[in-house]
Amino acid sequence: MLGLGEEYDPSIARIRVTNNDITSQVAGGVARGLFPASDSVPVSIQSDAYDSLEPSLSCPAAGALRDAYTSVANWTDHLELAQGLYDKLDAVSGVANKADEEDWHVSFDQYVLL
Repeated sequence: MLGLGEEYDPSIARIRVTNNDITSQVAGGVARGLFPASDSVPVSIQSDAYDSLEPSLSCPAAGALRDAYTSVANWTDHLELAQGLYDKLDAVSGVANKADEEDWHVSFDQYVLL
């Protein structure tokens, strides 16, 4: 569906990770799944000067955009419908204690990174 071959072709795709170790670990699994015929796939690592996984700089435009889509009924309905999946992911990942944190169940990103 993505138009990727079984071997990595840098003219078609590139993988970039944050400077957080866990994203590099995830990238390895993703690369192996996307390009099973390649022994290695180069990964670009984000500068230590910033971290887009856990940004420390405020961005009013990004905050407004996030607030706009997370406050509508479709998003909150989606979260309620996903509760069963969240419960299973919490159990499998071993982070059920995170379920009580307000921002833990607003996306699936953290489970992808585990």
